[in-house]
Amino acid sequence: MPPCASRVRVILRWSHILLGTEILCYIYSPFSEYFYFRMFTRIFVAPGLVVSGVWLWKFNQVNKLFGIR
Repeated sequence: MPPCASRVRVILRWSHILLGTEILCYIYSPFSEYFYFRMFTRIFVAPGLVVSGVWLWKFNQVNKLFGIR
C-alpha cells in the first residue's frame, strides 16, 4: 500500500525545515570550522535540502513519477 500524499508532504516539510536549520548552523555557528561538519553539510545536507525543496515545489509531478496517490 503506497503512502498517502498528505503524510509524504508533512514528512517532506519537516525534513526541509530541519535541513534548513542545519544550513543556518553551518553559516552562523563556530561548528563550520570543523572539517567533518563542513563535509557532512556539503555532501548530505545541501543536496537533501535541494531535493526536498524541489519535491515540495513540484509535488504532483514527483508523486506521479513515484506512483504516490
